[in-house]
Amino acid sequence: MNQAITGITFAPPEKRSDPRALAFSVGVHLLLVAALTWGVSWSTRDNSHAVEAELWQSTPVLAAAPQVLKQTVVKEDKPKPPPPEVAKPIDNTQALREAQLATAKLKKLEEEKLEKDRQARILLENERLKKEKEKLLKDRLDKEKAEKEKAEKEKAAKEKAVKEKLEKDKAEKEKQEKDKKAKEKTDKDNSHKSDTDDKKLAELRQEQLKRMAGMAGANGAPDANGTALRSGGPSAGYAGRITRIIKNNIVYPEISASENPLAEVVVKVAPDGTIVSKRLTKPSGNAAWDAAVLKAIEKTERFPRDVDGTVPGEMFITFKPNE
Repeated sequence: MNQAITGITFAPPEKRSDPRALAFSVGVHLLLVAALTWGVSWSTRDNSHAVEAELWQSTPVLAAAPQVLKQTVVKEDKPKPPPPEVAKPIDNTQALREAQLATAKLKKLEEEKLEKDRQARILLENERLKKEKEKLLKDRLDKEKAEKEKAEKEKAAKEKAVKEKLEKDKAEKEKQEKDKKAKEKTDKDNSHKSDTDDKKLAELRQEQLKRMAGMAGANGAPDANGTALRSGGPSAGYAGRITRIIKNNIVYPEISASENPLAEVVVKVAPDGTIVSKRLTKPSGNAAWDAAVLKAIEKTERFPRDVDGTVPGEMFITFKPNE
């Protein structure tokens, strides 16, 4: 890796030793030492000069009074300067050697500094390449992860859509089968009703003939138009009471406000009020509403007694959702 970095175009060239540069450096130092030595004066002569002066004045000077004593001035001799030391010849061999050693040391330090700088640049370049490689690897992994998550989401969404479609198709199929069964049951009930109605009409005809035979003992009002010997049947509010009880047990299906289907049901009841059977005599055209009415009657189970303590054996009841 270091060889690859060393060959980079913009890297500084390696420091190479040049004998000519070394010779030039040594020559310059020798000239410096010679110049310093030449500038020193090694004179042994005595440069001190004796000066003698004579004082004179053109104007005559009067003498002082005899009482005044003249002050004697004692002239002190100045100490002679010590003789100059004789200069010893200078040995430049040690200085030259020290200069050479200093030059070599400086050169070595410079080379070491250049080598350290080169190694530092190589390390920095290695770190930069390593970071770039790690960044490229991380970007690639992040991209692959994002693509994988996207593919999983698309797959989950597709599976969910397929599942919802299957559930919807299944619900529609079940609804169609349910409607078909309800229709078949309605048709069967209608057919059975027709047979029962014919039988019932025959029975009513026989009962009417029997009542006509004993009409003289009837106890009805003068303007009554009934055919029974005695008045009977549920009270005026009993039918509404039974209808309200059954409606409280109806679970209403979804029916729009504009629709108001009518379902007619005949219910047979035991003397104690227990519901024996129920049958849809007139379908409403809405299978869900017809089924809800029949289920509510089944849930009621028992009818209360009328005010006279009896329960009608058979009742025809009509139901409308919006009523």
